[in-house]
Amino acid sequence: MNDFVTGAPADRLPILVRTPSGYRVHDPALVAGTHYVIDERGDLVYTGLPAGSIVASVVLGSAAVGIWVGDNSWAWSALTFLLALPTGFALAAALLGLIHTTTSPGRRYRALYGHGRFAIDVTDRTSTAWTLCRRAERLAATPSWVSGRIDPARTLGGLLWSAVAEEQAWAADSLNRLVEPATGPDLQSV
Repeated sequence: MNDFVTGAPADRLPILVRTPSGYRVHDPALVAGTHYVIDERGDLVYTGLPAGSIVASVVLGSAAVGIWVGDNSWAWSALTFLLALPTGFALAAALLGLIHTTTSPGRRYRALYGHGRFAIDVTDRTSTAWTLCRRAERLAATPSWVSGRIDPARTLGGLLWSAVAEEQAWAADSLNRLVEPATGPDLQSV
């Protein structure tokens, strides 16, 4: 059985992002232990404070201010609500800016590793790095990898970063062993 999906997106392996010119590989240490994730465009997204809760808090807070300041007048309540709404969104934006400034994964990464190269672009289609990215993308799209039957410790991201960015031969060999079809009488290929 071969469960590779031809042309599958790399969205199952968050550190591997498909770009118009090739692949972008991120170091898994960039987001490890943080409230950030890498989205499908390669942007860092803060997940510690969901956008829906921020919007709901601003709208409810503005309504509470409108009712409290309105002094039993619908006109004053509506005017106060309409003035409190943009003020609340400005305060929420300032709070998010402060959170992003203090919890920046890029800043933390530079402090830990002494450099800011936490992503590498792979654009040469004939390179070994491209082949490794393609293999990792295909493996991450298989039901076997998604379910955890293959690579239950989830080392694929770290192996890909070590093989592509740090050019470690042992990591490339380990990644290729993960992708190679299994052998034996009761094993299925991946």
